[in-house]
Amino acid sequence: MKTSLLFNIIILIVLVSCGVPQADFDKLKQENEKLKNEIAECQLTPSQIFEQANEYYDALEYLKSKDRLISLIDKYPNSKETKKGKGLLKKVEKEIIETSKALEKDQLKENNNEDYKNAISKMKKKYDVDNEVTWYSDKSSNYTNDQNYIQTYIGKKEKRKPWLALSINYFAKNDWLFIQRIEIIVDGKTFEIEEYTPGEFNSKEESEGKREWIDRVIKGLDMPMIKAIASGKTIKIKFVGKDDLDTRTISKQEKKAIKNVLEAFEALEKAE
Repeated sequence: MKTSLLFNIIILIVLVSCGVPQADFDKLKQENEKLKNEIAECQLTPSQIFEQANEYYDALEYLKSKDRLISLIDKYPNSKETKKGKGLLKKVEKEIIETSKALEKDQLKENNNEDYKNAISKMKKKYDVDNEVTWYSDKSSNYTNDQNYIQTYIGKKEKRKPWLALSINYFAKNDWLFIQRIEIIVDGKTFEIEEYTPGEFNSKEESEGKREWIDRVIKGLDMPMIKAIASGKTIKIKFVGKDDLDTRTISKQEKKAIKNVLEAFEALEKAE
């Protein structure tokens, strides 16, 4: 396989130097990427594959977790990780079934209410079987822990009112900021985010950097801030640290996502 990859790289160099149709070049480039991915997959150890499956499971990505577990069982049938993987696979398959049932109920509700359907159509949904919660977030919200972002999301249990939550992530490659508070400046008006209780600002070294974040349910006092972000024009977020601060502009995508989630939250409230 490594020989095939080397051959493809040589061909790519020749094609670039000689000049060929873009379609041919793109096709070979795709094949080269596929080979690289296959080599990387072959080099994964049983513990690494099992860790990937666990990470997908914790993120409620049950289908991806199942795919990793099946790969583990096929490649390393006699490993100790496979024994653990078979147990996890049973849980994953059960949760896939339960998730499907929960999402089918939501689909029936969507089909009977046009406003509800329009608002929820902008959301992606995950069902947490253990806690019996359906989580809703904007379809554009695909952030990772090594990114800077602000987002809102919704939690909903059957026959209970939904709740809105806020997640703000700050990531730096070099130094800790040691965040004390966060300021949201919407068209010149400042909203402050401080800890409700000590320890709400979290920190962790990961992805070769420093991550600081807060993730909590939005209380009534914070709702004017969320609505202001959704309708504001110029929005900045300021991280006030122990000895320093950092400010950035909230992107149009972040603002639109917060607006979409707010509309979905209001639709879910009315549906109860």
